[in-house]
Amino acid sequence: MHRVAIVAGARTPFVRAGKAFASLGPLALAKHAVGGLLERHRVDATEIEAIAFGVVVPEPGKPNLAREIVLETGLPAGIEAQTVSSYCITGLRSATIIADAIARGRIRCGIAGGVEWLSGADPSTFREPSTGLTMGEHMEITCKEWRIPRERQDEVALASHRNAVAARDLLAREIVPVEGIEHDSGPRPDTSMEKLAALKPSFDPAGTITAGNASPVTDGASAVLLMSEERAREAGREPLAFIETIGYAAIHPREGLLMAPAIAVPRLLKRAEVTLADVDLLEIHEAFAAQVIANVTAWEQGWKEPAIRPVDWKRVNVNGSSVAVGHPWAATGGRILTTLAYEMERRRARRGLISICAAGAMAGATLLTRD
Repeated sequence: MHRVAIVAGARTPFVRAGKAFASLGPLALAKHAVGGLLERHRVDATEIEAIAFGVVVPEPGKPNLAREIVLETGLPAGIEAQTVSSYCITGLRSATIIADAIARGRIRCGIAGGVEWLSGADPSTFREPSTGLTMGEHMEITCKEWRIPRERQDEVALASHRNAVAARDLLAREIVPVEGIEHDSGPRPDTSMEKLAALKPSFDPAGTITAGNASPVTDGASAVLLMSEERAREAGREPLAFIETIGYAAIHPREGLLMAPAIAVPRLLKRAEVTLADVDLLEIHEAFAAQVIANVTAWEQGWKEPAIRPVDWKRVNVNGSSVAVGHPWAATGGRILTTLAYEMERRRARRGLISICAAGAMAGATLLTRD
């Protein structure tokens, strides 16, 4: 087995759907992310052996989007390509495919990524097929079951915005400008608890989830360059971090549509024989601020899995996350992998943990290391 290194990552800005990227489409955004990754990091295209790219809302006429990226970006035609779809963990699924191929020695270098162009999504896309409810409606049910107060949700949302605004220059390292847009459209420097408290509930008149403490509907794409440790060294590239282990979990939607991280993370930590105290940085995808709070509460109290150590919130989403940055579904996994790997390099952090919930009551978790 070969160690899998995260060598570099790149993404487009994440922009609110229906705005600046409304005329582009998935393939155009994906090409920007992949092309930007190769150009910015001076990657010889002949090194790339495989691409796994994800999309939840496919582009008509392009069922294997990954292959179209290869052909339309002018990459060598011999690169194998497959398209992945697994809701909000699609980006992690893409990385798993490439990482597994590298770990087993089938390839030495590949690109994983994802794109979402929600400007063109049908409204039915936002409903859970098994229940007919939107994710927001499901989360309101979870809020009531876990007794999550509105004020705490707004606190998590405010922290996301403040951290993303403070990290604007750092995040520029991973963003490839598109159509003159250089930064994410979501982070708001003027957000306050007072402004968040003034927003009306979005899914339930008596609920607590608002446009301020939920992730916005967003367009964007991300791409991550993975290599075996040996190939990275040969190419003179210093790995940002290594993928130590990846795990997935699923429950029934009636148990909580976005509660699968409550079991995915404890199981991954147990398998890796580490505790939360061993983790320097924790990236929790913010589909909703309430979802983050509910899963953290489940980790700390125990729910289907034994309780794990309390979460140190100072280590959580230090550069902001999806509430502020945005959430183009299939692109979020690549965005989080990239942001965490670069932050681990900056801090010389030893371990970083990723938790991502997904529709269908699924979740993915990933442990990155630097040692």
